[in-house]
Amino acid sequence: MSAELTEEFIEEKWNEFKAKYRKNYTDAEEESYRKSLFVANLQMVESHNEKYEDGLVNYKMGINQFADYSKEEMPCRHSK
Repeated sequence: MSAELTEEFIEEKWNEFKAKYRKNYTDAEEESYRKSLFVANLQMVESHNEKYEDGLVNYKMGINQFADYSKEEMPCRHSK
């Protein structure tokens, strides 16, 4: 079983994400880019959580305020 995200599901989660974290983008191009990052992260989270439900991993993942960031933009947890 693989996490296949419908457009309706993606739009619902995207709008919830933007509202919860008060996300505003400068233009349609930036929003499109941020949404593509969000969708990739959402897919990863949903896929991982299916493994959790199947007992293959022992923790669940979720969406946070950084779900529209690229890996390079992620804040480093070990910075000095």
